[in-house]
Amino acid sequence: MKTKTIVSVIVYGIIIVAILGVIALVLAFVNNGQKNFYVQYGNEKISYKAENVELPKNAVTLFNCKNVLGVTDEQAKANNFTVRVEPNQKLIADFDFTVDGKTKGFYGNLDLTQGLTIAKGEGYFSVYLPEELTLHKLLQACYPDSAVAGVPAINLYEKDYLSIVVYSEEEKATVTIWFH
Repeated sequence: MKTKTIVSVIVYGIIIVAILGVIALVLAFVNNGQKNFYVQYGNEKISYKAENVELPKNAVTLFNCKNVLGVTDEQAKANNFTVRVEPNQKLIADFDFTVDGKTKGFYGNLDLTQGLTIAKGEGYFSVYLPEELTLHKLLQACYPDSAVAGVPAINLYEKDYLSIVVYSEEEKATVTIWFH
């Protein structure tokens, strides 16, 4: 009888240790570089970056921000995120331009978000791209009540000149979408 009790205790102990081990492995996987946050564009789930994404012109494009571990659609919505538009440092060289005669520098991590129409909601954001988008038109939209000059003639739809950078405050994770 005592042997049967000892064996039962050992078996239950092994089962409990195995369950705790599985839980620890799952938590280690999620917290060790595997981010819970991602951006969904159509059927594509972007957890780190996407390149060469062609967005429709003269239309609103919807991006859903989600959490992997959300069980229901409501729990999957990520709400604590920021959206920013930046130039591609590899494709657009630094240059100086003027705004009402004052020199400004165009550099790699310049925030161009105001140049596009971006709306943010609960668990999503949308981006409207006009039919034509040049670097001059984008900078003019960033400085709407000013005269912008000295900007190179670049059609922003030819290559991935711009990126949408989505940052999740909770996850400390960044998703970058290079688009044209």
